[in-house]
Amino acid sequence: KGRSDWRTYESYVLSNGVTVVTVNDPESKTTAMACCVNVGASSDPRELSGLAHFCEHMCFLGSEVYPGENEYKKYLSQHGGKSNASTSMQYTVYQFDVLADHAE
Repeated sequence: KGRSDWRTYESYVLSNGVTVVTVNDPESKTTAMACCVNVGASSDPRELSGLAHFCEHMCFLGSEVYPGENEYKKYLSQHGGKSNASTSMQYTVYQFDVLADHAE
């Protein structure tokens, strides 16, 4: 961290082994998150080419909190935010941002 960096950083490991790093910027108007998973297209079995990319898309189709298709994206959009994801050969990255007043 540079001397002129006003943000605070914390890192910890979840019970499932995922490492989390948080950055707190009290001057930001948005809340954002990115998650990089160490699984990409090169992890696909030969008989299921495209599986990692398929799973990337499935993550946005619904959840307990946002059960409808695209309901999560709609919530973000209505509150100044967006989400995206990408799958490379080695990694899959999920990200979102939303106005801080609407972060849950």
